[in-house]
Amino acid sequence: ARSLLGKHTVFAVSKYQLRTPLHELPLYLLLGSLAGVVSFVFKETTSRCQSFFKGDLGPKPLRRLMAYLPNLSKPMIGGLLCGICGLFFPQILFMGYETHNSLLSNSLLPTTLLISLLGLKTIMTSISAGSGLVGGVFAPSLFLGALLGGSFHNIVSGMFHDGIGAAVPLFQLADVPAYAMVGSGSVLAALYRAPITASLLMFELTRDYDVILPLMASAAVASVVCDIVESKFAHRNNNKR
Repeated sequence: ARSLLGKHTVFAVSKYQLRTPLHELPLYLLLGSLAGVVSFVFKETTSRCQSFFKGDLGPKPLRRLMAYLPNLSKPMIGGLLCGICGLFFPQILFMGYETHNSLLSNSLLPTTLLISLLGLKTIMTSISAGSGLVGGVFAPSLFLGALLGGSFHNIVSGMFHDGIGAAVPLFQLADVPAYAMVGSGSVLAALYRAPITASLLMFELTRDYDVILPLMASAAVASVVCDIVESKFAHRNNNKR
């Protein structure tokens, strides 16, 4: 692959520092737990959107309409909804590599924007998949993880900037790229239940191994949390039936 494509990487990671990785380990584990929840929400939203476009979910008038509409028209509906949303938030369109690389280049994006994009990307990708549009979930899962990691870093940084971080000099947060990469790998790992594969894929995409240990720990937690939440959700649905 390198002989054909060269040394160009999809994601360009700027220089960053892992100042106190051992002290930050609980934060990476917490990020992994959140990534597991995000992965579950993403999968469940996609499943419900697929059921909706098949005519199996929603109010009776909409179910009848979806069942009546030809399959060729449903991707048009999904594309229209995504296009309208993209007019106001163009970052959610396509694979999101520009915003992703902004986080990896240590750019501080507003937390409200990152959380908004996280929710919108989840919904719009689910609508795209449910309506039958061509595409996958690999790149969106990386994008969702980067948004989660970036917003998590901003929130934690705001909480500890004048608190524990000031009182305990040894506790210093890593830069945004570290949390964005850990978030990306963790969401991907939870989505496919493959923490080692996701860690290796992130290394191949970024050619950066400094964050591999926090990433593997967070990815493992994300996979376990997603599995637990999914099992409990399925058990609750079975009991309702």
